[in-house]
Amino acid sequence: MFKPSGALIALCLAGLTPLAAFPACAQGAAAAASLTPGTKVYDQNGEEVGQIVKVAGDKVAVAIDGNGLVVPKDAFVKSAKGPALKAPKAKILAVLKEAEADAAAVDGALKPGAAVRSADGAAVLGKVKEIVAQGAVLTTSEGNITMPRAAFFLSDKGLAVKVNEKQFIEGVRVARAQKKKGG
Repeated sequence: MFKPSGALIALCLAGLTPLAAFPACAQGAAAAASLTPGTKVYDQNGEEVGQIVKVAGDKVAVAIDGNGLVVPKDAFVKSAKGPALKAPKAKILAVLKEAEADAAAVDGALKPGAAVRSADGAAVLGKVKEIVAQGAVLTTSEGNITMPRAAFFLSDKGLAVKVNEKQFIEGVRVARAQKKKGG
């Protein structure tokens, strides 16, 4: 079953963009028309790695060994076989495996009562009140707020969200203002 692994994988794979040393890159960017659901995807060496399952805007979801990888369209190059990712298959699979391990670690830490820190670890922003389908409800000084699962990561200081304290407080305030306008 396709399990999108989220932004983390997209960010990790974006860091894999090789220089002109790889032959696939010399063939130019993959044409957007070739990035359609059902199309096979290859690595920079022509080895099949998966299949496109969805294209939405500038993002392409690729099913790879039962996992999902979401990358920007510009992560692809045109190869003789079809669209190819700008990395070798082993590196793509390693990124997926690492992201899966990271997600499992977050899932283990994302429990009611767990303290949640800012991205830099400097501030405790709140505590997990409960786990919900959308992610987790946090009890904070600004009131309860639901954070999506993808917002969390495991830092060296414990469970954290991908923003600093100032960004978090501002985001909560903006969300509350929008909720008041709409509700």
